[in-house]
Amino acid sequence: MPNCLYVLKPFRYEKGNKGCSCHEIVRFQKGDHLHIIGEPFFVDHIGWYACVQQNEEDPYPMSAEFIDELYHKGALRTSMDLDLSINYHQHKIDEALANREEAVFLSHTQQLNTIQTIISGMTMVKEG
Repeated sequence: MPNCLYVLKPFRYEKGNKGCSCHEIVRFQKGDHLHIIGEPFFVDHIGWYACVQQNEEDPYPMSAEFIDELYHKGALRTSMDLDLSINYHQHKIDEALANREEAVFLSHTQQLNTIQTIISGMTMVKEG
């Protein structure tokens, strides 16, 4: 499992049981980092969990199935996924320049800038 996942789409995670004092809803925003700490562990009758840390907050367990589901929905990505996306958008920018396609150039430039901002960990500006 990768050490860091990048949040591309906002989501919420409910940690702890509703009746417990540790119950909390954690909100993730585009640009947040989800660090995987250590190896996944199995909880009887519940399933696999991984210890995670949102940005620089305190670590807590998160369902591995939930992480996997978010990855398949495109809400989380690995650094390799983002590197491949950067290569793709750079290639499309080069093609657009060669073909003098301004709209394509602007679209891929914006997407490239968004990905680079997420990787660098800078705070995202709300898109409007």
